[in-house]
Amino acid sequence: MSLFAIVSAATASVSPILAWKPFLQPAPNAQHWWWLLLIPMSIGVSLAYKAIRVENLNQLPRETLRMAAQIVFGMIGLALALYVLVILILPHLPVE
Repeated sequence: MSLFAIVSAATASVSPILAWKPFLQPAPNAQHWWWLLLIPMSIGVSLAYKAIRVENLNQLPRETLRMAAQIVFGMIGLALALYVLVILILPHLPVE
């Protein structure tokens, strides 16, 4: 086997990932779990905010997790409210 055959066989399964253009195409195979990215995003935002606002750094982990939970539960609440509005209430409104 030539070196070219080995390299091409090894990169055949990786090439779709290498061709991915991040701000132009959606992430490959991320359709089912994209909403889980809310958790690290909320932790990062909370950490950046609380690192500036907390008075004692011993309180930083607790305050970060508390604010991250508030963000996540707030987003869940907004999603449920929009679901109720769009799926349950709006279809029953009269159409003129």
